[in-house]
Amino acid sequence: MLKLATILANPGEPPTETRYHDPQLLRSLGYNGLVIYETTALSGVSEPNRAADPEVRQWINQQIERVDGAIRRATEAGLAVYLFYDVFVLLRELVMENSEKLTCRNRSRDLCPASDETLERCVEGIDAMLRRWPQLAGIVLRFGDTDADRLPHLVGNDLYDPHCPRCAHLGRADRIIRLVKHVYQQVVRRHDKTLIVRTWNVRPNGIHDTPELARRVIEQLPDDERMILSFKFTQTDFWRYQQWNPSSLVAGPRPIIYELQCQREFEGKGALPNWQAPLWRDGYPETRQLGGTDGLAAASTCANLAGVWAWVRGGGWGGPFVSDETWIDANVFAAPKLADNVYADDLAQRWVSERLDISEPTTARAIIDTLEASPEIVRQAFYIGAYADDRPNGWHPNAGWISDDLLDAQLAWRMIQKLPETHLDSVVAEKQEAVTALAHCRASLHQALGDRHDVLLESLIGSLTYAESLCETLRDLVAGLVAYRRWQHRKSPVDAEEVRKRLLAAQSHWSQHTQPHGPLPGARVATPFREVHFWDLTEDVLAKVNAG
Repeated sequence: MLKLATILANPGEPPTETRYHDPQLLRSLGYNGLVIYETTALSGVSEPNRAADPEVRQWINQQIERVDGAIRRATEAGLAVYLFYDVFVLLRELVMENSEKLTCRNRSRDLCPASDETLERCVEGIDAMLRRWPQLAGIVLRFGDTDADRLPHLVGNDLYDPHCPRCAHLGRADRIIRLVKHVYQQVVRRHDKTLIVRTWNVRPNGIHDTPELARRVIEQLPDDERMILSFKFTQTDFWRYQQWNPSSLVAGPRPIIYELQCQREFEGKGALPNWQAPLWRDGYPETRQLGGTDGLAAASTCANLAGVWAWVRGGGWGGPFVSDETWIDANVFAAPKLADNVYADDLAQRWVSERLDISEPTTARAIIDTLEASPEIVRQAFYIGAYADDRPNGWHPNAGWISDDLLDAQLAWRMIQKLPETHLDSVVAEKQEAVTALAHCRASLHQALGDRHDVLLESLIGSLTYAESLCETLRDLVAGLVAYRRWQHRKSPVDAEEVRKRLLAAQSHWSQHTQPHGPLPGARVATPFREVHFWDLTEDVLAKVNAG
């Protein structure tokens, strides 16, 4: 059973400071493989010294040296190593020299999926990787997204987008099949390595979120256990309100792995507790009424489960940047244990005992209760349930109002405007329930702490204080906008007073959340969220209500 770990380090962002760079730690937690993400920057670079800019050449070679070290340390720790590789991506100089053959006709910025030359040059880059590092276990192929736009030495695009006289006849299935068969010949047949095919597409209607397309593609792929299909466990991205990935369930006997995100990018990135193990095991409670398969336990009975792949850190862009990994560690601990036993239901207790080394009953119980309450707290705080329930497909159930560390108040207002009047009270209530539950968890941890000094408990309490100020902002912002919508229709003084009370409270909580230092010593466990349109919108609404 594969139990893979990876740290996603985005180009242009500060390197992630994390204990999980230590492969010995990953091995001790039960992982048996490491996926190195940084090699996305080496995709399509078969000859590093062909880069014209000397600084770029130096950077590429430094990247190769870093990968050398990571591979060496991982193999010494007993981990199998896989390298990330993006297609279609090529070195910029190579594209400039051969633009007519490599790019779409009349679209010189797009690498053409119908070009044999483009495909061969991309595969040459994979061959160069496998010859440079023969100790590798395999390659992870990504074709529905690339980092090329963020890396100045590369040109690239996903294989779905291009549309020119040469490639327009290629449908989505044809493009995927053609690519995967070529890469399979290089990785599996020539080098005798494992090929992990990531099915991810960054926009709707790709293989990852469309079972009919997945079925057509998979039927045409080579039947070989050394080629594994990888799916995010969610139908679309790592949001709530998602069915268990239905495309993964049409793979028949082909081996598949599920990608699990330990630091949830749309839900605070580990700055607050967000216990994923029961959701991985059983699926999302809010989508079970839709039918189908729910959770890893059920999926393992109808799919050829070859393992799991944990994103132990990373995913998304920007902050919050987390300095205390304790809540993330609970998910990192759980992922390989679920691969070993998809029915495991004692993982919270085991994490508290084995990783936090806590045996005192009151403290252990308070932390476990906080973990177990956290999935519902996060759902209620970070989503507007009445809006998400009504989405026609799984994409963007939160409408983007919270993405990474950015709160967009204008998008919250747009969602509220679209809801039926009968749903508005439930929207306000769910936010209040999240705040109430957070306060209860914080009080339990305070009680466990008592008068003693305990760095761990103080940090966990600090994370809940951080979360409370954020969630109180969300509660009062949403309640104030609901009251404003009603005031627009009724012009009631009662509604006007509710708008003032709630939006002024939201502004106060936001100021508390974003102040440079947390309200408790050492409590700032993550960078604060940022806002767009928050002050403009709330001030504008208050001015209109005050003007009558």
